[in-house]
Amino acid sequence: MRRRLARARRWLLDHDNRLTFTIIYITLALVLSMAISMFWLVAVVAAHGIIEYWSLGKQGVLDHRLGRTLWHIKLDIMLVLAALWLGLYIDLLFGVAGLSAAARTGAQVSARVLAWQRAIRGVLLSVDEAALAAKAAFSRGQGGNGDGPKRAQAPPLPWRQPWGWGDRLTVVTTTLFAILILLTPVITDHSVVDALRILAEDLHPWPF
Repeated sequence: MRRRLARARRWLLDHDNRLTFTIIYITLALVLSMAISMFWLVAVVAAHGIIEYWSLGKQGVLDHRLGRTLWHIKLDIMLVLAALWLGLYIDLLFGVAGLSAAARTGAQVSARVLAWQRAIRGVLLSVDEAALAAKAAFSRGQGGNGDGPKRAQAPPLPWRQPWGWGDRLTVVTTTLFAILILLTPVITDHSVVDALRILAEDLHPWPF
């Protein structure tokens, strides 16, 4: 039992270099969010953040641990915001603003809108998970050996290092989606109450 716990601990500490973690993460994010609701995508992303936060602590990286964790999962956060934005703006995007209530009653036109919404979310999820898989593969190629991380001097803060094009794109897009979500009552026909209701429906763990 102790050996199993030790192996599990090493696996979690070195999760970024583990192909099994990437497969499990992608599968859970895709299947649960598409088959049930967006709540489970948020839950999977939060679980990844908790694992990363714990892993940093075990490696002795204690300064700005929350900031490092958020930076590490920034692509996941962008995906969550993109999916929530889509739920708020889908009527506007398809030129049927004002039909948000009907879109949840099974009307024929609204059913097509919901089908398109699910399809677009599926594409967003697939693109994001492909990016995560590529990131994991690149990380393994840069020296991940599966022996677990070693305690060392805290690395420099990632956001103070030169940003790559991926970092810039992710941060700008995340900020844009966050602003658009906050401006939903201004840009769309949804009131604040309507927007909160849509978000609550999208984030309900069991929407059936």
